[in-house]
Amino acid sequence: MNKDFLIGCIGCGMMGGALIKAISQKVGGNKILLSDGDVEKAKQLALEIGASVASSNDQIVKKCSHVIIAVKPAFFSSVLEQIKDSYNERFNSNEKNELPVIISIMAGFSIEKIIEMSNNAGLSGGLQKIIRLMPNLPATVSEGMIALCVEEKTSAELTEEVTFVKDILSKAGKVEQVPEKLMDAVTAISGSGPAYGFMFIEALADAAVSFGMPRNQAYIYASQTLKGAAQMVLETGDHPAKLKDAVCSPAGTTIEAVKILEQKSFKSAIIEGAEAAYKKSIELGK
Repeated sequence: MNKDFLIGCIGCGMMGGALIKAISQKVGGNKILLSDGDVEKAKQLALEIGASVASSNDQIVKKCSHVIIAVKPAFFSSVLEQIKDSYNERFNSNEKNELPVIISIMAGFSIEKIIEMSNNAGLSGGLQKIIRLMPNLPATVSEGMIALCVEEKTSAELTEEVTFVKDILSKAGKVEQVPEKLMDAVTAISGSGPAYGFMFIEALADAAVSFGMPRNQAYIYASQTLKGAAQMVLETGDHPAKLKDAVCSPAGTTIEAVKILEQKSFKSAIIEGAEAAYKKSIELGK
């Protein structure tokens, strides 16, 4: 790992904060510089992980080798205005290889769109060396599923940077590289997917309460059951249907429940919900 790196993060909300906390466990807070529209939020996070707070977004781009853009897409235009001078100064220094690596976690924003917007905002040559991420909420408990992609034409020159980013994010959960054309699918499945899981846990817990189980205990039973089921799929590599069949004893309780879930179009409802999220992700990117 290059000892000269400094990681900046513009935006210290829930997801940006989760990733930075995980990164700090890997590289140390002294390698991190934070910025947020809410300065107190940045200060609080910096205190927690031993990082520093930048005086402005412009300072982040001036000083950092890697810049995480963790703002809501609606605020990206104003961020570009704030970082333009420092970016252009680095661009015109005749050391273009020293431009910061841009790591975007903005949902729905393709690399092409990021480049186009930065060009329109007056950044010389537009933002370059862009790595796009789609993390999810379980990164807050180090169990995230993080997709990473780069532009196909820059993939070769960013190979070392991709390896670096995967490494520093390893404490946040699983990190996998995918083609950018799959990022809308990733958004619908792992990006939005925790919400589907939370709804399943809530429903299962509600059923437990109706059978007389205390609410707090019901959440523990429902949550651990789904966590265990997911872990079995990951560790065994078996098809989920095979594992489901293993639970369904002949004329037993589980097959009765499975029969009702099939009658109620359980799987179809999940697929249709994910399709709606997928279409919305495409729409946001336009």
